[in-house]
Parts: sequence; structure tokens; C-alpha cells
Amino acid sequence: MNDMSRYLFAIVLAMAVLFGWQILFPPEQREIVNNEINVQQDIAQLNISTDETQKYSEPCQEDRILILSNKITGSINLCGAKIDEIFLKDFKTSTREDSDFVQFFNPKENDNAFWVESGWKAPKNIRYNLPGNDTLWTLEEGQTLTPETPIIISWNNDNGLIFKQKISIDENYVFNIKQEIINNSPGSITVFPYQQLSRKEAPDGQALGLLHEGPTGYFDEELEEIDYDDIEDSDFRSEFKEGWVGIRDKYWATAITSLDKDNKRAIFKTSTDAFDKFYRIGYIGDLTGASSGERVSSVSLAFIGAKEVKIIQEYSDNNIFNRLDLIIDWGWFYFLAKPLFYVLDILFSFSGNFGVAILLLTILIKVVFFPVVNRSYVQMAKMRKVQPEITKLRELYGDDRQKMALEMQSLYKKEELKPLSGCLPVLIQIPVFFALYNVLLVALEMRHAPFIGWIKDLSAPDPISLFNGFGLINWEPPQILMIGVFHILFGLTFLLQTKLNPAPPDPIQKTLFTWMPILMVFIAANFPVGLVIYWAWNGILSIMQQMYIMKKQGTEIALFAKSEKE
Repeated sequence: MNDMSRYLFAIVLAMAVLFGWQILFPPEQREIVNNEINVQQDIAQLNISTDETQKYSEPCQEDRILILSNKITGSINLCGAKIDEIFLKDFKTSTREDSDFVQFFNPKENDNAFWVESGWKAPKNIRYNLPGNDTLWTLEEGQTLTPETPIIISWNNDNGLIFKQKISIDENYVFNIKQEIINNSPGSITVFPYQQLSRKEAPDGQALGLLHEGPTGYFDEELEEIDYDDIEDSDFRSEFKEGWVGIRDKYWATAITSLDKDNKRAIFKTSTDAFDKFYRIGYIGDLTGASSGERVSSVSLAFIGAKEVKIIQEYSDNNIFNRLDLIIDWGWFYFLAKPLFYVLDILFSFSGNFGVAILLLTILIKVVFFPVVNRSYVQMAKMRKVQPEITKLRELYGDDRQKMALEMQSLYKKEELKPLSGCLPVLIQIPVFFALYNVLLVALEMRHAPFIGWIKDLSAPDPISLFNGFGLINWEPPQILMIGVFHILFGLTFLLQTKLNPAPPDPIQKTLFTWMPILMVFIAANFPVGLVIYWAWNGILSIMQQMYIMKKQGTEIALFAKSEKE
């Protein structure tokens, strides 16, 4: 196998390993442990049922408080004190100007219901009339929740307990919820504070298992990434003191955390409410209480919004939300992906077009790797020069492998050839290749970002195809046939790179490299067009670089040599 074959085979093999391994063998999750907890283990179930918490209540009619900040709008449902309606003002549902804002949180009655709630849980076998899902809270202070005007809501259980929640919001995506119980009853109370996310449906279109989407937790310096189907099989529990729990989507995320300085117990599970199944992601704090005439309180935060890197990083750096930056999954090569994103973001702000920024970043990467890749291509050019001699040696000593190996070593020494040096630059580039791949998958800036002409959304597959006359025929082919202009360009660059060197002597290898470009084109039909543009552009630059070095070394270029012979 020549060096170009090794180069392509390494890329193909790496892609197969990365995609195949993560799809077929998802990361093993930490064993789910049901730890014994001194104070009533079943309190950690976090299913707050109406029968248990509010024995004498009836379903309430919803009443809402408007939420309005720089980044979001929505409302709080006073029936249950749930934040269950959140619209992201900077993001639309489609590329049409008249399209609606993205609705991230939805009320319980909706198919894609998603909300967060904060409350209290009583120890086992102790009955308090606590607020629940059907408790109608009263607006005590404020009218609209804005960064300048927090609100206070309250509820009196008519048994001497008054419950209050003071809710505030910053200019971006973080809510601060301070909940309090005023104990005017004749006796003491003991309760556990809790906070919980509830979601009816898992989102569609997850990134083929390449990046994590789903329940996530950061527990005392350890990140846990759980799949939806895992918690359908069994509950996940973890004890922690510092950290948060949340849910990742591709472009959006939510996380909740307690500011109380005590131990918490997280639980990820599913439960059924009537005919609907819900994913429950939450935590419960330590037992606390208040004597008659005293108060007990708990403070928590909730991040609900878009995965905007700079905003999330600021929350982390300023210790507003400890290590919230981990809510963004940068993939295996996160230490490369994150810096690449910042470079890409600078180029985006400079060029004003995310597609152009991708092209510029690819050029920068090529420049950085030019010295090592140049050595590789020089070795490849030398290998091509001695290819006739290698062929002769194979003819002479094909059956004598030991003699063949000695003669090859002698030839390499004579011509100052180092075959392994041709593979090293490939291995160095593979992490960068996949890091950039992950950046383009996760980059919110690529969503609905136009490029040129018909490409209005770099994060979506190409909207036109060779099989519908590039949009001239009124027919939408199946996704695997959505082969656009850049897919064809990608396939051609892939093919040209295989043709720049003589075909491998092995028939199986020859067949593989003949059909691989075609196969990759159809695989790429499912990927965002921004990625396909990157692959095509990277291929063009690689071809130009290799042809330049081969010409400089005085090595004939296989494509031209073949044409001349014909």
C-alpha cells in the first residue's frame, strides 16, 4: 500500500472507528447505585403527586405571569408555580423572516411538554399540606418578571404554613428562585427542598450518537452523561455537594442547581402521569426545618436557553453557575474543539458569513500543518520516484519475504526514504479533523446561517439535489439521494486524491478506493451542508498542496501522466 493509500485508509478507518464505535457501542454509563440514605430513602423519588402533597385540593385554573428579558420571553404558570413557557427571542423556527420564536419550554398539556419546578418534600409518613402541581399560587409582588423587577408568589395552606417564592431573572438565561416557608403553626416542621425538570418527549434528530444529547449531571468534578433510554430501563442516582443536573439538546440546554451548602441527591428517572410518560431530572436537598414562628428557605438557579458559548462561559468563569460550560459537549477532542470554535467565531465576526469563516479556518489549519504535511508529501513524492524499483524487487523476491525486506531497507536507506514519516502527519491531523467536525456540529452560529445562493441554512442538508435537477423538478428525493453541488465537489476531490497516486496493487484495495468516494457522497447526503462544504474545500486545498509539492520534487503527477500516455 503506497503512502496516499495509507493516508486515505487512515482517514476512512478513523471515521469508521469514530462513527461506528459510538453508534454501536455507546459509552458505558457509571453503575447506577441505590445508596442507603439515613433519612427515608424514598424521598429521593421526586415525584410530587397531588394526593400526597395536597390532600384536599382540586385542579386549578391556570393563571400566568409574563417573563420578559433580553434573550427570552414566556410565562410562569401560577397553577403549580411552574416555569413552563419559554421562547428564545434570538432564534426562529425556520429561515423565514415571519417564522415564530423557538419555543423551548411548553406547558404540560402539549405534546412536547417541558418545564421546571421548585418545591418541598416531606419525610416519609409525615403529612403536611404542601403545595403541588395543582396549587394555585397568588402573585404577591410585581407584575411582570424582568431583570429589573423580580416577582414574589405565595400560598397559604390554612394550617399555619405560608409558602413563598421570590423569582428573579438576569439579562440572559438564568433564573434565581428563593423559596421559603414561614411556620406559623404550633409545631415544628421538617422538609426537603427539591428542584426538578420534567419532559414529555425526547427530541428527534440527535447527532447519530456522536455528541451527547440528553440528561446530564455535574457532580463534584465528575460529569455524567446519561441517555434517555438508559433511565427508561432503570433510575440513575448520585450524591453530590457541588454541581448541577440538566438536559442537553443540540442547540439548547437547561440546567438546575442549588446554592444551599449541603449535600444533594440527584435522580434521573421516568414516571407516568395518566397516559403520558415523563422524564424527570432533578435533585433533592438535605433535611431542614423550622420551629414554630421561624422560617426555612432554599435558593436555586435554573439556566434555560441557547447554548451560546460566550454567555455560558461567562456564567462559569464568574462562578455564577459552577462549570456550566460542560453543558456543551465538544466531543472527544474538546481541548482542540473549543479553541477552534473561538478562532471560527473571530473569523465569523470578521467576514460576516459563517460559510466564509469555515473556508478561512480551513486555510489557517492548512497553514499551521503545512511544515509537517510538506514533509509527508515530500516522502510520498520520493516514494513515487522509486516505485518502478520497488515493483522490480517484488518481481524478483516476491516469494522470499526476508530477502525482499532486506532489499527494501537497503533501497530506503539509499534514497533517504522514511515511509513512517508519511503516516505521522496524518495521525496528527486526525484529532484536529474530528475536533473541527464536532465544532461544526455543535456551533449554534451555523444554525440558519446562509452561505451563497440557495444555501440558507448551513446546519441543514443541501436543499437541492442532482436527482431533482437541482431544484428544477418539483420532486423531493429521499434524504440519501439529496446529492447537491457541494456533495459532487466533495466526491470529485475525494476521487482526485485517490488518483494522484498509482492504484494499489491489491485488487481489494483498488476496488475499495474506487468505490469509496461514491459511498462517502451518499453518506454525506445526511450531513449539514456546512460540513460538506468544509470537506470539499479541504479536499481542494489538499490536492493543490500535494500537486505543488510533487511538481517541486520533479515527480510526475499521476493524473497528467495518465492523460499523456492515453
